[in-house]
Amino acid sequence: MFIKRRMNRVDRRTIKTRTAIKSAFLAILKEKSINKITISELSEKANIGRGTFYLHYHDLYDLYESIEQDLYAELVEIFDEFSPYILSENLVALTNEITAYIDKKREFFLLLMGVNGNVLHKIKEIFNEKVLQDECYAEISAYEQLEALFIVSGTIGILEEWLQSGLDMPVAQLSSTLHELLMKFNP
Repeated sequence: MFIKRRMNRVDRRTIKTRTAIKSAFLAILKEKSINKITISELSEKANIGRGTFYLHYHDLYDLYESIEQDLYAELVEIFDEFSPYILSENLVALTNEITAYIDKKREFFLLLMGVNGNVLHKIKEIFNEKVLQDECYAEISAYEQLEALFIVSGTIGILEEWLQSGLDMPVAQLSSTLHELLMKFNP
């Protein structure tokens, strides 16, 4: 019992420390490029020692990769929750959830896109892979693979334009429009 309670305490401290490190890193990243940030500066901002940083991450790039992986995991979780190919209503819920999530984290997405222009490309790869792994596509033709890639790429492209203010549209309207476009591919 004591060991279990102690492990929970350690896990909470670890989570708290990693959250502080990530928050401090993102705050500094708004002002400087990643290659101009020092571990000392980050540690001071996060109110931790340099050694504590190295207990959790190898370097700033490892930290950045961890932040990206968290983002991808959250998006996959949303995608999996609404498995869009089972019911068309799930597609509505999925577009609503994804657009709301991106809207809520707009500044974060723009920040990551500024550091690594590949962020949206990676999201495209993940979603394309998720679509192609769906049971509805058990035996998928080359045409269907291209169609899935086209749909995912188009959707991500629209979200990218919207994020970067190329599309002046409220989140509810964007979600509704995306759903209408996606339904054109659903026979």
